[in-house]
Parts: sequence; structure tokens; C-alpha cells
Amino acid sequence: MRAGRGGGWDRVPDEPDDPVPMAPTDPKKLREKLRRSGFAYLQRYSSSEAHFSELMEQKLRRWEAAGYVALGEARAADLVAELTSEFRDLGLLDDAGFAASRVASARRKGTSRLKIALGLRAKGVDGELARAAIEEDGTEEMVAALRFCRRRRIGPWRRGDRPDRDGINREIAMLARQGFATQLGRAVVLLSLEEAEEKLGVA
Repeated sequence: MRAGRGGGWDRVPDEPDDPVPMAPTDPKKLREKLRRSGFAYLQRYSSSEAHFSELMEQKLRRWEAAGYVALGEARAADLVAELTSEFRDLGLLDDAGFAASRVASARRKGTSRLKIALGLRAKGVDGELARAAIEEDGTEEMVAALRFCRRRRIGPWRRGDRPDRDGINREIAMLARQGFATQLGRAVVLLSLEEAEEKLGVA
């Protein structure tokens, strides 16, 4: 692939398949190319600042590996930091909003506090910010556990008769693997369907 007229920046793929000749780095065009790429990503996905920064740096490394740009570590970091700051100021990156959205979605699916916190940490969200979002959501852990049971058809929503002790322990273990406390798991799986639906506010 050749650079062509205008440097060919508008035709540089995000993940080049074939090596391209080394071209002089044009800082202005490189920043604009990265800005367009970052904006396109945020139009499709929400992201934390840390995760977005990591993705943008990976993109720069792919362009560099393809031979289109030559960047030092400091220069790549500066470009990414500049873009992240710009998008934060524009409101396109908002860790508090990102965390709140993730927590609300996860709680509706029946995800435990622990699993949510670990997921937010993996996305680079600050621990205090993650805890604040979980607390602000206000979903009780038992309610989340019941939602998980309903999705997986275990506990009060299991088909057939109540299983023996080993069967009950397997259901408790499923909840434990999702980050729910063992004592809570036992209480949840032993509820009747009527009791469970009452706690969920199901009419």
C-alpha cells in the first residue's frame, strides 16, 4: 500500500494487513487520525479513561508496526494523554458515568458486588469510584442473587422438586463462583418461588 496523494492518511486502516513504506511522521495529521479513530470507537462503545488510553496506544503501536509512523515511548504517551484529556473535557470520557452505567446493567443481570468491582478494576476504574457507584445503585445483594438464580433457573426457579443436599450445595457453589457469600447463597436457594418473587417485587 502506498501513501499516495495527501499522505494517504485517510486510507490507513486501523489494523494494516501488509507492511507499508516508512513515511515521515506528520504530527498534525497523526493527531487528527488518532482523534477520528478514538471518536469512532466512543460512538460505538462506552469506556473508562484508562481503557480508552490503552486502546489508543495499541492502535499507535499497530500503525508503527506496519511501518507507517515512527514513535518513541514518550511521544506515543503524549499523543494518547492529549487525546484523552480532550475527550474528557468534551464529556466523551466520564469514569463516574461509565461506572454507574456498568453497575446498573450488571445489577439487572444479577451480578454480585465483588464481580462488578473486579470488572470495573479490569477496565481501569478507580476503586473508590467503583465502590461509590455500587453504593449509589443501592441494589441489595439478595436481590442480585435472586436475579442470577432466575436467569440460571436454579434455587426458587429450578425445574422439578427440590434437590438433595448435594444438589443444593451445587447451586450454592454456582452463586459462590459469581462472588456471592455462601451464607447468602444458601438462604437464596432455599426460598420458595412465592418468597423469592415477593422479595423481587414480582406481582
